[in-house]
Amino acid sequence: MNIITTVLGAATIGLSTLAMTPIASATPMAPHERTYHGPAGFELTIGHAEESYRMVPPLNAMPTNREVFLDNTAYVTAPIGATGTLESGYFVACAVDLTLSVGLDGGIDVRAGATVGTGSSGPDASADIGPSISAGINLNLSLSPGEIKKIDVGSMPLGAGTTYLVNRDFHLKVGNCGGPLNVYSWATVTASTGQVSATNSIFGDTMFM
Repeated sequence: MNIITTVLGAATIGLSTLAMTPIASATPMAPHERTYHGPAGFELTIGHAEESYRMVPPLNAMPTNREVFLDNTAYVTAPIGATGTLESGYFVACAVDLTLSVGLDGGIDVRAGATVGTGSSGPDASADIGPSISAGINLNLSLSPGEIKKIDVGSMPLGAGTTYLVNRDFHLKVGNCGGPLNVYSWATVTASTGQVSATNSIFGDTMFM
Protein backbone atom coordinates (compact mmCIF):
# COMPACT_ATOMS: atom_id res chain seq x y z
CA MET A 1 0.00 0.00 0.00
CA ASN A 2 1.46 3.33 -1.07
CA ILE A 3 0.20 6.45 0.71
CA ILE A 4 0.74 10.07 -0.30
CA THR A 5 -0.82 12.93 1.64
CA THR A 6 -1.05 16.64 0.90
CA VAL A 7 -2.80 19.61 2.48
CA LEU A 8 -4.67 21.71 -0.07
CA GLY A 9 -5.43 25.39 0.35
CA ALA A 10 -8.26 27.36 -1.21
CA ALA A 11 -8.33 27.44 -5.00
CA THR A 12 -10.21 29.52 -7.55
CA ILE A 13 -11.97 27.43 -10.21
CA GLY A 14 -13.50 28.76 -13.41
CA LEU A 15 -17.28 28.50 -13.61
CA SER A 16 -17.14 26.41 -16.76
CA THR A 17 -14.85 23.83 -15.12
CA LEU A 18 -16.95 23.77 -11.97
CA ALA A 19 -20.09 23.10 -13.98
CA MET A 20 -18.54 20.05 -15.65
CA THR A 21 -17.00 18.52 -12.49
CA PRO A 22 -19.52 17.46 -9.84
CA ILE A 23 -18.23 17.68 -6.27
CA ALA A 24 -19.12 14.83 -3.94
CA SER A 25 -20.87 15.77 -0.71
CA ALA A 26 -19.01 15.24 2.55
CA THR A 27 -20.00 12.47 4.98
CA PRO A 28 -20.08 13.78 8.57
CA MET A 29 -18.64 11.79 11.49
CA ALA A 30 -19.58 11.85 15.18
CA PRO A 31 -17.56 14.02 17.59
CA HIS A 32 -15.78 12.55 20.63
CA GLU A 33 -14.45 13.99 23.89
CA ARG A 34 -12.64 12.60 26.93
CA THR A 35 -11.62 14.19 30.24
CA TYR A 36 -8.86 12.93 32.54
CA HIS A 37 -8.97 13.87 36.23
CA GLY A 38 -5.64 13.55 37.99
CA PRO A 39 -4.21 14.38 41.42
CA ALA A 40 -3.88 17.92 42.77
CA GLY A 41 -6.93 19.11 40.82
CA PHE A 42 -5.35 18.28 37.45
CA GLU A 43 -7.95 18.13 34.64
CA LEU A 44 -7.21 17.50 30.97
CA THR A 45 -9.87 17.41 28.23
CA ILE A 46 -9.23 16.29 24.65
CA GLY A 47 -11.73 15.92 21.83
CA HIS A 48 -12.43 16.37 18.15
CA ALA A 49 -15.36 17.75 16.16
CA GLU A 50 -16.37 18.87 12.66
CA GLU A 51 -14.98 15.62 11.23
CA SER A 52 -16.02 14.51 7.74
CA TYR A 53 -14.68 12.81 4.63
CA ARG A 54 -15.32 13.32 0.93
CA MET A 55 -14.48 10.56 -1.54
CA VAL A 56 -13.45 11.49 -5.09
CA PRO A 57 -12.68 9.22 -8.08
CA PRO A 58 -8.93 8.51 -8.40
CA LEU A 59 -7.30 10.74 -11.00
CA ASN A 60 -5.95 7.77 -12.99
CA ALA A 61 -9.29 5.88 -12.73
CA MET A 62 -7.60 2.79 -11.28
CA PRO A 63 -9.95 0.69 -9.08
CA THR A 64 -7.06 -0.17 -6.72
CA ASN A 65 -6.46 3.51 -5.91
CA ARG A 66 -8.40 5.68 -3.45
CA GLU A 67 -8.56 9.45 -3.01
CA VAL A 68 -10.36 11.22 -0.17
CA PHE A 69 -10.44 14.69 1.39
CA LEU A 70 -10.56 14.79 5.20
CA ASP A 71 -11.72 17.48 7.65
CA ASN A 72 -11.23 17.44 11.41
CA THR A 73 -10.78 19.77 14.38
CA ALA A 74 -8.87 18.40 17.37
CA TYR A 75 -8.84 20.41 20.60
CA VAL A 76 -7.56 20.23 24.16
CA THR A 77 -8.19 22.17 27.35
CA ALA A 78 -5.33 21.88 29.84
CA PRO A 79 -4.71 23.37 33.30
CA ILE A 80 -3.55 26.98 33.35
CA GLY A 81 0.20 27.17 32.85
CA ALA A 82 0.55 23.60 31.56
CA THR A 83 3.11 22.96 28.84
CA GLY A 84 2.90 20.25 26.19
CA THR A 85 1.78 19.41 22.66
CA LEU A 86 -1.38 18.48 20.79
CA GLU A 87 -0.88 16.16 17.80
CA SER A 88 -3.37 14.67 15.35
CA GLY A 89 -3.55 12.44 12.29
CA TYR A 90 -5.09 9.28 10.85
CA PHE A 91 -4.63 5.52 10.88
CA VAL A 92 -5.07 4.03 7.39
CA ALA A 93 -5.38 0.37 6.34
CA CYS A 94 -6.32 -1.61 3.23
CA ALA A 95 -7.72 -5.12 3.44
CA VAL A 96 -5.07 -6.40 1.01
CA ASP A 97 -1.91 -4.90 -0.50
CA LEU A 98 -1.46 -5.76 -4.19
CA THR A 99 1.74 -5.97 -6.23
CA LEU A 100 1.79 -7.18 -9.84
CA SER A 101 4.93 -7.57 -11.94
CA VAL A 102 6.17 -9.44 -15.02
CA GLY A 103 8.88 -12.07 -14.58
CA LEU A 104 10.61 -14.95 -16.37
CA ASP A 105 9.68 -17.71 -13.95
CA GLY A 106 7.44 -20.46 -15.24
CA GLY A 107 6.07 -21.13 -11.77
CA ILE A 108 6.41 -19.22 -8.53
CA ASP A 109 5.47 -19.68 -4.91
CA VAL A 110 4.72 -16.52 -2.99
CA ARG A 111 4.07 -16.53 0.74
CA ALA A 112 2.10 -13.62 2.13
CA GLY A 113 3.32 -11.79 5.22
CA ALA A 114 2.61 -8.59 7.10
CA THR A 115 3.90 -6.29 9.76
CA VAL A 116 1.26 -4.40 11.70
CA GLY A 117 2.07 -1.61 14.14
CA THR A 118 0.83 1.59 15.72
CA GLY A 119 3.71 3.83 14.73
CA SER A 120 7.25 4.33 15.95
CA SER A 121 6.18 5.04 19.51
CA GLY A 122 3.98 1.98 20.02
CA PRO A 123 4.34 -1.81 20.03
CA ASP A 124 4.73 -3.75 16.80
CA ALA A 125 3.70 -7.32 16.00
CA SER A 126 4.65 -9.49 13.04
CA ALA A 127 2.86 -12.49 11.58
CA ASP A 128 3.38 -14.76 8.57
CA ILE A 129 0.07 -15.63 6.95
CA GLY A 130 -0.64 -18.22 4.23
CA PRO A 131 -1.60 -19.73 1.96
CA SER A 132 1.01 -19.64 -0.79
CA ILE A 133 0.03 -18.44 -4.27
CA SER A 134 1.11 -19.93 -7.60
CA ALA A 135 1.00 -17.87 -10.80
CA GLY A 136 1.28 -18.73 -14.47
CA ILE A 137 4.23 -18.12 -16.72
CA ASN A 138 5.59 -14.56 -16.90
CA LEU A 139 3.26 -13.38 -14.13
CA ASN A 140 4.26 -12.64 -10.55
CA LEU A 141 1.34 -11.79 -8.28
CA SER A 142 1.96 -10.92 -4.64
CA LEU A 143 -0.84 -10.55 -2.09
CA SER A 144 -0.25 -9.54 1.50
CA PRO A 145 -2.54 -8.44 4.32
CA GLY A 146 -2.81 -4.67 4.40
CA GLU A 147 -0.50 -2.76 6.73
CA ILE A 148 -1.79 -0.20 9.20
CA LYS A 149 -0.17 3.16 8.45
CA LYS A 150 0.01 6.06 10.87
CA ILE A 151 -0.33 9.45 9.16
CA ASP A 152 0.70 12.62 11.02
CA VAL A 153 -1.29 15.73 10.12
CA GLY A 154 0.32 18.27 12.46
CA SER A 155 1.19 19.36 15.99
CA MET A 156 0.54 22.43 18.13
CA PRO A 157 2.06 23.58 21.45
CA LEU A 158 -0.45 24.11 24.23
CA GLY A 159 -1.57 27.68 24.81
CA ALA A 160 -3.82 29.52 27.23
CA GLY A 161 -7.40 28.24 27.35
CA THR A 162 -8.32 25.76 24.61
CA THR A 163 -5.83 24.78 21.89
CA TYR A 164 -7.12 23.80 18.43
CA LEU A 165 -5.52 21.83 15.61
CA VAL A 166 -7.59 22.14 12.42
CA ASN A 167 -7.21 20.33 9.10
CA ARG A 168 -9.42 21.03 6.10
CA ASP A 169 -9.28 19.19 2.76
CA PHE A 170 -6.39 17.00 3.89
CA HIS A 171 -5.79 15.05 0.67
CA LEU A 172 -5.18 11.33 1.25
CA LYS A 173 -4.14 9.17 -1.73
CA VAL A 174 -3.72 5.40 -1.37
CA GLY A 175 -2.46 3.08 -4.13
CA ASN A 176 -2.27 -0.70 -4.62
CA CYS A 177 -5.24 -1.19 -2.28
CA GLY A 178 -7.35 -4.32 -2.64
CA GLY A 179 -10.74 -4.41 -0.96
CA PRO A 180 -12.06 -1.64 1.30
CA LEU A 181 -9.98 1.22 2.68
CA ASN A 182 -10.46 1.91 6.40
CA VAL A 183 -9.50 5.22 8.02
CA TYR A 184 -9.95 6.65 11.51
CA SER A 185 -8.60 9.79 13.14
CA TRP A 186 -6.48 10.12 16.27
CA ALA A 187 -5.39 13.00 18.49
CA THR A 188 -2.93 12.86 21.40
CA VAL A 189 -2.00 15.45 24.02
CA THR A 190 0.89 15.54 26.46
CA ALA A 191 0.57 18.12 29.26
CA SER A 192 2.74 18.86 32.28
CA THR A 193 2.46 21.10 35.30
CA GLY A 194 4.76 21.39 38.28
CA GLN A 195 3.01 18.43 39.93
CA VAL A 196 1.47 16.25 37.17
CA SER A 197 2.50 15.02 33.73
CA ALA A 198 -0.19 13.27 31.67
CA THR A 199 -0.91 11.87 28.21
CA ASN A 200 -4.40 11.39 26.78
CA SER A 201 -5.74 10.34 23.37
CA ILE A 202 -9.01 10.37 21.44
CA PHE A 203 -10.00 8.30 18.39
CA GLY A 204 -12.67 8.79 15.75
CA ASP A 205 -15.06 6.24 14.31
CA THR A 206 -13.87 4.16 11.36
CA MET A 207 -14.56 5.51 7.88
CA PHE A 208 -15.19 2.66 5.40
CA MET A 209 -14.29 3.59 1.81
